[in-house]
Amino acid sequence: MIGIYRSGKTAFITSFINHVMYHDREKLKIGEPKGSVKITYDKELPVENGFTRFPYEKFRNEANGRWPTKTKDIYHYSCSFYRSDWSMTKGQLDLFDFPGERLADIAMVKKSYAEWSDWLFNKVFQDKQYRDLAQAFLAECDRDVLDEKGLTLVYRQFLAELYKSYRPVITPSTFLLQHGNSKEMLGKFFGVKVDRGDISSSFSGLSEDEQFVPLPEKARKNNIDLEKRFASHYSNYRDKVAIPLINILFDYNELAILVDVTTLLAANTGMYNGNRELLDQFFQILSPGDSLFGLGMDWIRKVGSGGHWGKSGCSQVAIIATKADKVHFDERDKLKDLVKEMTEGLIEKYKYLSLHLEYKYFACSAVRSTRKGKDGRLQGRLLGEEDKSEYDVSKVPGNWPGKWEEGDFTYPDVAPEFPERTTLAPDHLAMDDVIEFLLK
Repeated sequence: MIGIYRSGKTAFITSFINHVMYHDREKLKIGEPKGSVKITYDKELPVENGFTRFPYEKFRNEANGRWPTKTKDIYHYSCSFYRSDWSMTKGQLDLFDFPGERLADIAMVKKSYAEWSDWLFNKVFQDKQYRDLAQAFLAECDRDVLDEKGLTLVYRQFLAELYKSYRPVITPSTFLLQHGNSKEMLGKFFGVKVDRGDISSSFSGLSEDEQFVPLPEKARKNNIDLEKRFASHYSNYRDKVAIPLINILFDYNELAILVDVTTLLAANTGMYNGNRELLDQFFQILSPGDSLFGLGMDWIRKVGSGGHWGKSGCSQVAIIATKADKVHFDERDKLKDLVKEMTEGLIEKYKYLSLHLEYKYFACSAVRSTRKGKDGRLQGRLLGEEDKSEYDVSKVPGNWPGKWEEGDFTYPDVAPEFPERTTLAPDHLAMDDVIEFLLK
């Protein structure tokens, strides 16, 4: 499961496990005809390779009325199960959840420090939505002799401004995720008061002593010692953070990409542009698709020193517009159309580069928390409120606009409704279609 922060990965996985563990074929209709297949949970399997177990029970219990705690670790959940239409076969389900912020580091995997810097300066920072916020940092980089401490501080201030302005290419991602700072920085989304001026514990690297920032080509040539130091810190970060993450993804057959279209519309064009650029980098690195016997066209090799790039083992990709309950019922297909418009040009070429790649678009809500209200409104418990209310939401556009700003579209966040009885999975919208696709 991958997606930018706020795409709902943790709640999605919690609901997924809940449905597999206590499958009700009337609520989650699997098979053809619909509802003909029963999923029977067997047992949980040990988590291996040093990953942290996905804390299902914790997330399931805390999700009734509020969203699960922000993910900061790579979580893994593994179990075995049976399907009534599989004879003599047992399935194994492995689910991985990792912070969406980590996607901003994916571009590092195939890039040297110089290439990573050039990607940011020549592509990402050329986007007007980023360039306008980068002026102080660009001016600092333009000095003939660079001061490492001052340059690092200005870059961290720039990353903070990117976050506040909904720009998702915030790299290195430890700026948001280390030392518990994620909770404060993400307060804008979770209702926590944000001290916007405090970046004292948010480092641009693995630690305060191993920080690095991108440098344009001219600055690298004029500051060779600094360039070497940053390159060394970058390589260490890439080996410890970015590469292990992509290696996980290379091992598995199915991929679910979660995109919260309502959040992109509620933010601005910059958040859309940044999300699409990150997904583009992701597909370039993962290169999804199988060849003969499930091997890539150029053979599968994991990333590492001297590694060679080929295809991943991923042959099924579900691209999901999540939180579909935030819009009206007759608008939900538009969410699927928008996520298709956003991503189809990124993934379809891999269909021609492999012997087998199946991808499909969905609009779903892992937890349905709204109902139809009166006079064209929705009804639900808005996040932070005690009681349900009726409220207005924007129409979903038929296509992505050429430009939009924060406030042009409004889709209020609602508290999730997980049943208090833990053996009862939550109501959903189209989760059966997604699970059928991923577990077939």
